[in-house]
Amino acid sequence: MERLGTARVTAAAAAVALWLSSTALGEQPESPAGATPPSARAPLGTITVEAQRERKEVEREVSHFVATVAVHYLHDPFARWNTPICPLVAGLPREQGEFVLARLSQIASSAKAPLGAEHCRANFYVVVTQQPEMLIKKWQRHDPRTFNSRDGWEYWRKFRDTPRAVRVWYNAELGSSEGRQVVSSDEAGLSLDLGTAKVPVNTVSTGSRLIYSAVRSLSSVIVIVDVDRVHGLNFSQLADYVGMVGLAEVNQDANMGPVPTILRLFRPAPDPPQGLSPWDEAFLASLYGVDQTSVMEQSTMKRQMVSTLAPSR
Repeated sequence: MERLGTARVTAAAAAVALWLSSTALGEQPESPAGATPPSARAPLGTITVEAQRERKEVEREVSHFVATVAVHYLHDPFARWNTPICPLVAGLPREQGEFVLARLSQIASSAKAPLGAEHCRANFYVVVTQQPEMLIKKWQRHDPRTFNSRDGWEYWRKFRDTPRAVRVWYNAELGSSEGRQVVSSDEAGLSLDLGTAKVPVNTVSTGSRLIYSAVRSLSSVIVIVDVDRVHGLNFSQLADYVGMVGLAEVNQDANMGPVPTILRLFRPAPDPPQGLSPWDEAFLASLYGVDQTSVMEQSTMKRQMVSTLAPSR
């Protein structure tokens, strides 16, 4: 397998890669004959009411979409990238891999997510393989720190053993609202009688109820694509799906209602999505456009999405 892009790979990633290698308005036109005269058209009041109804429906759908798709931990804001994203694509022929890499960079730029320079250290891994379970086990054995086990190894086992076309593992770190890293209890000089457990401690806080005392930042994301489960899809569809799940911590099993989204790519449907929808783009733009430290983060994201998807007339 050939490494794509110019990202520098960690020793663990290099070992995995080696293993994979073997396996403006103009004039209005005249009304045509027979066109409905203005007097027979719907009154402006009716049009206004219909527009209001449509906007209310969009508001409800946006609220549901944000609340169900984005993973949200109690008293924490949504996780997002706050450090430059450096994608690495492995397991594909060079031309196809470079296409996926370029598309991921384009999605990140459009969402105004931080994007790494040309020579950067990889932290967003996209690996395409026919043996996802074996890859995950070998990767974990080679470098256990790759998979943050703060939530327990049951999450890792579920990630490894649950068959999916695309599996996503998120590593996130807590930081204070001032941008300082949250340290462990022993580093903070605190004595907590919790055995050998090291509890994350926020030693800096403004004490305001208007901001979160700590925010969650994605430090690395690992996306494993099972090549045997993506038959019939093109690389544009796959790249857009990976971009959506890689830029935001999402619930891949969420009930999204009638909303058009790339997250339906692997749901049974006669017409699978061909790429990111306006809903997906609005979601990512709002996630990276909002003040992550504000306790109004979620409601602000919803307002921004509604404004984008159903602008006031």
